[in-house]
Amino acid sequence: MRSVRPNPRGHTRLLFAASLGAVCIVAVAVAGRSLLLFATIVLSAAATAVLLLKLFPRQSFFSLTFANLVAVYAALFAFFSEELFANVGTIASSLGFCLPIFAFVVGCWFRRGDIQGVIEHPDIRSGEALYGALGWLIPVFTVGAAAFVVSWYAEALVDTDHVFLLSMSLIAAIVLGVSRNVAIFLVDAGLLFEEFFQRMSRLAVPAFAFLSVYALFVIVFGSVFSILSQFGGDEHFRIGSAARALSFSEAIHFSIVTMSTVGYGDIVPASSPARMLASIEVICGVMLLLFGVSELLEYTREHRRDRT
Repeated sequence: MRSVRPNPRGHTRLLFAASLGAVCIVAVAVAGRSLLLFATIVLSAAATAVLLLKLFPRQSFFSLTFANLVAVYAALFAFFSEELFANVGTIASSLGFCLPIFAFVVGCWFRRGDIQGVIEHPDIRSGEALYGALGWLIPVFTVGAAAFVVSWYAEALVDTDHVFLLSMSLIAAIVLGVSRNVAIFLVDAGLLFEEFFQRMSRLAVPAFAFLSVYALFVIVFGSVFSILSQFGGDEHFRIGSAARALSFSEAIHFSIVTMSTVGYGDIVPASSPARMLASIEVICGVMLLLFGVSELLEYTREHRRDRT
């Protein structure tokens, strides 16, 4: 059994601002040029997180987890609406987005006693308990699947404001009925987030050291590429269809994609010396990555032994 300690007020505000920032980024991508939908996503996330914090003031992690998962919900909502309801109006789309969130808040209000008990005694569930907590997703996805099936036979009928609002209303009714299970899911997600960030904080120092060495390799190889292209005499690199010298920023970009073995193909080594240097950097990048991961794992094992 785990207990979640309340975060200091300043730390909570910082986490809330970060969560809201993530929601804003997703909202811009989902809403596009629709200011109404953007405002609906952001304000619903902020307002609901504040309301949940008022309902459960001693467990701020619950409202913070909800704010984070609004971004995930917005992404799923965008997929659902773009695939089936591309012609739905902005007002209907904004209203439909709010319905499940509003239903969850109402469910939390009516079941605040049960949900309070779940939040005050958090524990990461496994096995049948976890499957039971996630069971509410089945009817939600059933509504979406039914809409997909019907759209194959009557797409023009499905792609209307009324059918869209009916679908979102059904999802909202499901969320209202299983708000306690949704709360359990949020608690589990919050505990996993907390555990993840705690482990990340313990790895901050070795990860920073690894990234510093990695960045140094990138800069050194990028500088060599830049020197070769500017003073080597021949045209050593090809950008698109043109063979020319690299600017320093282009050399750093080529060094990054080479060491990471991504290889976008926008910059191509066009001479034997350039290809040889690129090959050496690829080998160094792979070896450095393997060594870095090994050292991080060893640091984690040593830290775990020291704690025990």
